[in-house]
Amino acid sequence: MGRYLKVGDLKKALENISDDVEVFIHNVINPCGNISELGKVEETTYSVFGELEPCVILKSVLLVQDESN
Repeated sequence: MGRYLKVGDLKKALENISDDVEVFIHNVINPCGNISELGKVEETTYSVFGELEPCVILKSVLLVQDESN
């Protein structure tokens, strides 16, 4: 099972990111309930009308496990 992130991990991952950067959640269906542990914080970009904008994507541990398989 993947390592779950704690508040300290999240703070550290976000410490050098501007307050204006948008945050997205990569959704995943959890077969055991309606919440899931945070597994990864990914700093990346997304495109809006041809312009790249910085963003942060929060991924559940379930998604991170699927990515590594």
